[in-house]
Amino acid sequence: MSNKQISKDNREYWQSKLSRKFDEKKSVIQSLHQAEINETSQKNFPTFKKRLGIEKDIEKYLKVEKEFNDYSKNYRKRLEEKREQVKKSFSIIREKLVNWSETRNWDNYDLPKYDYESKIYDLADSLESYLKDKCKEETKTAFYNSKKGQELKKLDELEEKATDLLHSDMIGAEVLKQISLIAKQTQINMTIPSETVKALPNG
Repeated sequence: MSNKQISKDNREYWQSKLSRKFDEKKSVIQSLHQAEINETSQKNFPTFKKRLGIEKDIEKYLKVEKEFNDYSKNYRKRLEEKREQVKKSFSIIREKLVNWSETRNWDNYDLPKYDYESKIYDLADSLESYLKDKCKEETKTAFYNSKKGQELKKLDELEEKATDLLHSDMIGAEVLKQISLIAKQTQINMTIPSETVKALPNG
């Protein structure tokens, strides 16, 4: 066995190949699970909204939003009165969601905002879309923390181990041998030719 260390160029090559192979493997696994995540997220959505305690607020908001839109089209004289009701009702929901976002680490960037100048409101659709996104985020996080998601976690750990080996002071041939063994554990096809090991220059 060669006692030479991996050169900088060889180390960069294997680092790139290692990352690519692990990314490809993880992508395959994620694709297999994506349909299940989407289906589970859809099933979880009614319970998710109920848990947030805003169903009655949404029901009330839908009523005043519909009233506002009707008045905007047909009864301009009461428009501003209904607009204020929409603002007040939606503000209650938004405040609750802001509070939830602080405890659940949600990004508020895409949280729907009230526009006082709007002629017709579509906040109901924006709100539904926002809640579905957050439900899916939490469903996905829970899934990858479950037993089924441990395969990806294991891949991350093995990739880190292989990367650490590449940057260690071990002899080059031994490093590539260990990386090959790690790849086998993940069923990643990454054969290292014996000629490559023999041809390793000094580090």
